[in-house]
Amino acid sequence: MSGKIQDRELVDVSEDKKFSPQTAMCWFWSVVLFFALVWILLPASLHTGFRNDTIELSAIAQNWYIATAKHPNLPAWLLEIINILTDRSFAAPFVASQFCMVLSLWSVWQLGRTVLSENMALVGAFSILPYRFFTNESVLYNHNNALIAGWSLSMYLVMKAIQTNRAGYWIAGGIALGLTFHAKYSAIFLVIAIILFMIVVPECRKYWKTKGPYLTALAAFLVFLPHLVWLFQNDFAPLHYVSASRPHLAQWYQQIVEPFHFAGNQITYLIYLPIILCPVLGFIGRWKTKHLERNDERVCEKFLFYSFMFPLLLHMLYCGVKGCHLRMAYGAPFWIFTGVWLLLRFQTKDGIKTLFQTVRLTLAVEFVIIASWLFTFYADKQVPFCYYPMQEFGAECDRVWYARFMTPCPYVNDQYAAYAMKDKPSWTNPELLTGKDSDINEHGGMLLWEITSSSERSMPNDLHERFPSAETIPEILVLPYKTRKVRPPLTVGIAIVPPPAAGKQ
Repeated sequence: MSGKIQDRELVDVSEDKKFSPQTAMCWFWSVVLFFALVWILLPASLHTGFRNDTIELSAIAQNWYIATAKHPNLPAWLLEIINILTDRSFAAPFVASQFCMVLSLWSVWQLGRTVLSENMALVGAFSILPYRFFTNESVLYNHNNALIAGWSLSMYLVMKAIQTNRAGYWIAGGIALGLTFHAKYSAIFLVIAIILFMIVVPECRKYWKTKGPYLTALAAFLVFLPHLVWLFQNDFAPLHYVSASRPHLAQWYQQIVEPFHFAGNQITYLIYLPIILCPVLGFIGRWKTKHLERNDERVCEKFLFYSFMFPLLLHMLYCGVKGCHLRMAYGAPFWIFTGVWLLLRFQTKDGIKTLFQTVRLTLAVEFVIIASWLFTFYADKQVPFCYYPMQEFGAECDRVWYARFMTPCPYVNDQYAAYAMKDKPSWTNPELLTGKDSDINEHGGMLLWEITSSSERSMPNDLHERFPSAETIPEILVLPYKTRKVRPPLTVGIAIVPPPAAGKQ
């Protein structure tokens, strides 16, 4: 009898065992990099095209623009670096997405380690692994991926600066915030949340009497300064673009309903979270609030709460005052630290056993998401860009050009052609400030337009007015989408502006 009791006690002790930092590191990198590799290889082997946002970034990346009329260009810079490192592999945008995912999860893990055990820090990071923008949405690389990564890194570094009051962390936090502004202007909501947090929370007001916050502000300003100069030089074009493109609400009562509709939709981002955290927190109705005794835990819990609550409320306020529709994706960066916040806020079961149970649930949710994604692909239910005949399109454009000229095509007005043609011509789009009509008129290039009816076979009037020397090519490109579903083929008309002094075949 005593032997059985002793064995049972040994089991209980083993279940309460905590991971060492080295073991936790191995677990983190093994799990995260495995799923990063999955979400690189799956779309790279199955997709034949990119979404419009991704292809725009790919087309403008090679010119290293500071910004376009839509957004700052940090996501394009990151994509171009990966393009160079991978010899412009088709997988480059998927690698860029997963790089952002890994950086975000690393930031969550590192912040969790400052206030939680190694086990619970892993749980906090793994709980957000199935996040929509780290899984099926990650194949659609755009500014949101870079924003989430910059937002997460900024929060970790600022929290570390508050915990240690070291100048290095204050400066690093400012650099991260400056880079996040280069990803998307909505980083301003995080800045506002941090400022309000340091004003409202008594433990943090003391820092306003130190050099720390001002080092952060200076570092962020210097990093963002090139873009600020560009904004003045271009009459703040992105702000005009946002005001012109943001859809406005038709009825007055929608200004009241829409903010709550936006907030309610955010729940779908985290609907899986109670399932993964069930071994640690129990069933959602039985969660018990934790009394935080340590000051660093209380400060961190408040910081994480402010970091998602203030941006959410500010978005709702903006929506109500301006009377405009907000896309659900605008809330994407708010919830990255939700798992860590829940582990701080509620009582947890800490131990190896609960960690393993959490990992198993995380794997199960991930594989359900992967299976659903594969089903939609093979059932031809994904959006058309997944099946876009991009390589064939580029090859046909090259064939048409080199049948007439011996020199590379310098400019093209279509972002897909700019990406897919072998000589990588520059994409001209005056609306986005990525090139002018005069570039094609002076140096030559290709004009492409999609044909959806027989009346569009001739060059559209607006292109004819902008490019009077363009010669319409009788040939029309007809390229079927790479799908079993009955879908009209991609049909493209072509006109050419001859390059000056170009040798003809």
